[in-house]
Amino acid sequence: MFNEKVGAYIAILRKAGKYTQQGLAEKLGVSHQAVSNWERGESMPDISILPKLAALLGTTTDNILSADKDDFRGFDEILDNVNIIKRKKKAKDAEILEYLNNIIIKFERD
Repeated sequence: MFNEKVGAYIAILRKAGKYTQQGLAEKLGVSHQAVSNWERGESMPDISILPKLAALLGTTTDNILSADKDDFRGFDEILDNVNIIKRKKKAKDAEILEYLNNIIIKFERD
């Protein structure tokens, strides 16, 4: 479960930052398959990559590694809502990005 939540958080931040998996991979010097594996919870980023990954995604290493914590700012609710949007008639990425951007704006105000 830890890998899946961290991976989902990475995916959310990547999409909010308007990176493709390939684009993020190039900036980190890894393959796009590596990024895909992280996002699916199949593997985790190497510890040496975490600081650069966090900087690119506009967060901290601590936040990335805390994605499975119960008090992580409603992350489970956000993830559930993203999954609901995805199931709706093959939702477009734009709809998901709009939702995520609204969440980010809300958290920046809090």
